[in-house]
Amino acid sequence: MEHLWLLLIYTVPAEPSRKRAAVWRELKRAGAVAVRDGVWALPERDDTRDRFRMIATKVTDLDGQATLVEGARIGAERTADIVAAAQAASAREYQELIDEAGHFLAHVQREREHRNVTFHELEELEADLGKLRHWSEQVVARDYFGADGRTEVEQLLAQCAELLESFLENAFRDAEAEG
Repeated sequence: MEHLWLLLIYTVPAEPSRKRAAVWRELKRAGAVAVRDGVWALPERDDTRDRFRMIATKVTDLDGQATLVEGARIGAERTADIVAAAQAASAREYQELIDEAGHFLAHVQREREHRNVTFHELEELEADLGKLRHWSEQVVARDYFGADGRTEVEQLLAQCAELLESFLENAFRDAEAEG
């Protein structure tokens, strides 16, 4: 299957390094893959085109130069390398999410065993689950090639939500019983 690609070719002044770091963060956030120094690729889609345009504007704002190439065709071997790199990056993020969801489940279980939970702690747990969900949405949005781990993350986040809901119900019932 042939993919059409967007290529962002850019340069940013070497100093201060925060400028290069800012562009690098945006490229990673977009799920772009480095083809070589100063050349990054994304599959050509409306959302990725918009993202690269935004990054190109940022590069210009940082006193750099940016060129966006649309409709690029890349050889099959190099395409396979780019797709594999993108899948590996997404798989690593899914694994991080799996690990964090596991920590969250263990934390909620420990809290359940202690039973004397404050309202503030409950809010923090809900916020933590919200952060995990948000992070998952971001990873899924930049997983253009269906990396391993997405289904496991979705299942774990559902478990997290169920356990937290059960915990909240029990805490509320206990609070009502105490008066």
